[in-house]
Amino acid sequence: MLCPNDSIEMHQVKIVGHYGGPIIVDQCEKCGGIWFDESELFRAKQGEAEKVEALNAGILRTPTTIENSELICPRDKAAMHRFTDRYFPQDIVLVRCPLCHGIWLNRGMFTKYQQFRQELMSSKKISLQDKKLEERVGQLVASYESGHSTETLRGLGEFLSTPIDSGYTPAVGGGVDAFGSAGFALTSLLTILRFFIFRS
Repeated sequence: MLCPNDSIEMHQVKIVGHYGGPIIVDQCEKCGGIWFDESELFRAKQGEAEKVEALNAGILRTPTTIENSELICPRDKAAMHRFTDRYFPQDIVLVRCPLCHGIWLNRGMFTKYQQFRQELMSSKKISLQDKKLEERVGQLVASYESGHSTETLRGLGEFLSTPIDSGYTPAVGGGVDAFGSAGFALTSLLTILRFFIFRS
């Protein structure tokens, strides 16, 4: 494939995806730009940008803007369009093909994108609702561990059937009626499921 920036042949570079699978991207040795087929940019494992752009650290780690007024998709030869995305730093210029949805990033932009994403993930704080949910799950676990299995099961049922934004906290404690390891496993599974549903 030809580089959309300077029309020379790009070479393939292997990076790693989130689950360890290989992703093959195309990189221009001259300008350092990288072509990502649809979704490849978002599937790249954190830290892969530094490996790819370290191929020529002196040149590739220096971010530049895309100067060509019109870039042609190396995959299907369609004119590509610039766009912005709220999940990208404002100073990153994204160019995307409207047909194949591939994305072109000029040199240094892949590294900048991954650094931005890492900072975004690191700065994410636990919300008040998350803290309340953790407290509710903790109460259910504590109730079970204290031997109040019947009340735990009842509280779990109420907990799972209550709208997540209601602020309701199930009562815990009460009588003892052991329901065995299978019941505990089910309780754990359901509370974890509820936790992930709530967070999404």
